Amino acid sequence: MTKVFTLVSSLLFFSFTQTIGQPNSVTVGSTTLDVRVVIEGSNSTNGIDIPWEIQWGSDDHIWMTERYGRVSRLNPTTGVRTTILDLTGSVYANSESGLLGMQLHPDFANTPQVFLAYTYFSGGIKERIVRYEYNSTSGLLENPLTLIEGINGNTTHIGCRLLILPDNTLLATTGDYRNDPIAQNDNSLSGKILRMNLDGSIPFDNPFGASSYVYSKGHRNAQGLLIGPNGKIYSSEHGPSTNDEFNIIVAGGNYGWPDVEGFCTGSELTDCNAMTNYQDPLAIWYNGSTIAPSDIAWYDHPAIPEWQGKILMTVLKTEHVKVLELNAAGTAIIGEEIMFNSGHAGNPSSTSSGTYGNGDFNRLRDILVAPDGRVFLATSGSSWGTSGTFTNTIVELKNSAYIATGIADGNRTKQTQIFPNPSNGDLKLVFDEKLLGGNFSVIDRVGKIIFTGQVNTVQQDLNLSNLASGLYFLQAQSENYASNERILITE
Repeated sequence: MTKVFTLVSSLLFFSFTQTIGQPNSVTVGSTTLDVRVVIEGSNSTNGIDIPWEIQWGSDDHIWMTERYGRVSRLNPTTGVRTTILDLTGSVYANSESGLLGMQLHPDFANTPQVFLAYTYFSGGIKERIVRYEYNSTSGLLENPLTLIEGINGNTTHIGCRLLILPDNTLLATTGDYRNDPIAQNDNSLSGKILRMNLDGSIPFDNPFGASSYVYSKGHRNAQGLLIGPNGKIYSSEHGPSTNDEFNIIVAGGNYGWPDVEGFCTGSELTDCNAMTNYQDPLAIWYNGSTIAPSDIAWYDHPAIPEWQGKILMTVLKTEHVKVLELNAAGTAIIGEEIMFNSGHAGNPSSTSSGTYGNGDFNRLRDILVAPDGRVFLATSGSSWGTSGTFTNTIVELKNSAYIATGIADGNRTKQTQIFPNPSNGDLKLVFDEKLLGGNFSVIDRVGKIIFTGQVNTVQQDLNLSNLASGLYFLQAQSENYASNERILITE
């Protein structure tokens, strides 16, 4: 049965939790962000279990998975939650296992598909990735198609973050299911990042061969995955008792686990030098302990200028948002800042039990950047493994003072993704659905229009290889929405 958290109930809970649970505001540099609890309750009807994945839908709702087996649409303004799929009878939920990653099709208006990853029990704990279709009439996810299943799992070390790439292939992280050596076994799907077509078939150009789903190996438990506007794939990964990692994911890369933890040093040099295509992380946390990084998101909006063009990472153990600034090439971290945990703000090289906890928002499982620059955080209890209490929250951070230039409503500004960027001119454009039916232009630095086209599909190829190296601008506009992005053409 579909359960709805009514507006009246949401307002009552908002009034209650705002005064005793979360701060009313937080500061990021010189920017003040208002804090609002979107939903919090005490049971399965008015609250939420561990919210593992939150994504922004083209319907301007938050789409959410809960670890115990429920998928919902959440109205970010009223807090009304509507169940669109109940998998509690199929999902095996224990400790870190359960209903995990979700990915909406990038052209959802024309292809309303939703991809889910969850654990189930069949002679042991297994992982399954399933594609559903969203029926807007019934408001439910229907017609499941299993893409892959039977991946060995456990109650911990199971991934599983999903990401659709611009070439319409799906990446999925898997954990080593507490069987460390399996991450180096090319015949196992565990401890890997997998790549598949959206129907579950294997892409012909997968790096370990046309019969292997494996895209990269040597992973312990990666739970963050994104593709930046530069076209690079980034991942955050849990270490054992030390060396959480932040990586650039490349096809065929070997990330070392369990033979190499963190950076390859000392006695590990022999092992990593013997590996084909070994990849060192961009950063680790720390030499002496872990912070438990979860999801990562790219923030590229002027509403919070201190975060613009940076990666935001949610952290569980040390309860903070980590802000990562990359160099222009996206290949090195040049700045790092801890937000929302004053006890951990010194960013020490190692941690002690005294710096765990004390975050403004407790443990943070996931992060979502809305098209208008708002940030939503999914909290994950006050301790490891907490589940079934239904007392977790979705929290909104908003710069109420921000007004989009030239557009009265900040919601009117949309993002166009460009891959790769920088580029030699052979580009793939991914427009927001709100821009469909509009036009786009490529403009040089002096304002001359170089190219014009129509936004008739969400994904389009564009070849600008005839242009001289330099900075250009891609401007797109429909009747009510607009975007403005930079393109860097290199030789």
